[in-house]
Amino acid sequence: MKLIDDILFDLSPKNGSLGGAILSFLCTLMVFVIAPYILFALLSGSLPGIGIEFGIDTEEILDGIWPWIENMMKYAIPLILLSIPIGFYRAGSYARVPFKMLFALYMGSWLWVASNGGVFSMDLPVFEMFGAASSLTVGLNVTYIIYVMILICFAMMFVALAELGGNRKKYLEALENKKDAMSKRKARRLSSR
Repeated sequence: MKLIDDILFDLSPKNGSLGGAILSFLCTLMVFVIAPYILFALLSGSLPGIGIEFGIDTEEILDGIWPWIENMMKYAIPLILLSIPIGFYRAGSYARVPFKMLFALYMGSWLWVASNGGVFSMDLPVFEMFGAASSLTVGLNVTYIIYVMILICFAMMFVALAELGGNRKKYLEALENKKDAMSKRKARRLSSR
């Protein structure tokens, strides 16, 4: 029964940090949405110059890359939303553990879906050679790298439990200090009346 009381106590909004939630949200948004968008914009700006030099139509390449980046950003929305309670609740709080576990589980799934299982292929138009237009299919298979990254994501679930065990005592001490400060402030207000 004490465990349930501790969990319910940890879920209280009074024990969270709004600044931590905002910072976590912004960092996750930066990593999963803004950075890929900026990288695509940089690629869009530099690729046409390279394409002209080699006679490749880079517009079709960019048109093939954009849907993949767009899907990656779209499927990252739950990760961004899960980062809010992760940042809101401090390390050592029972309330933080389920959100970190869901984040790790979804991130592994997101890696698989966003990377198309680790197999990328694209048809590249190649300049006309001897009067005939041709295209080149380029493929990249990084399945084993994706497998390792997914295993790392699942290991993050165990890190969430280790973080709870390692920081629980500090978290409870911080709550006690916060309660003491609040009670002293309340006592000063009452004595000044």
